[in-house]
Amino acid sequence: MTFKRLFYALIFGLLNVGALILLVDPIMAIVNQNFQETDLIRIIIIVALTLILDVGVVQEIQN
Repeated sequence: MTFKRLFYALIFGLLNVGALILLVDPIMAIVNQNFQETDLIRIIIIVALTLILDVGVVQEIQN
């Protein structure tokens, strides 16, 4: 495994762990039945940004 692939795999992992940490509060709001519109917007934004950045990282790994 080249250094470039290892570096981007590390970025990929950190990005997904960060997204998971940011999603804990909105998910717990769903579990506790305190769900609000801001929680939905937060989930959508975090998931969309994570998917966009994950696709970018995967493309860099493949090149």
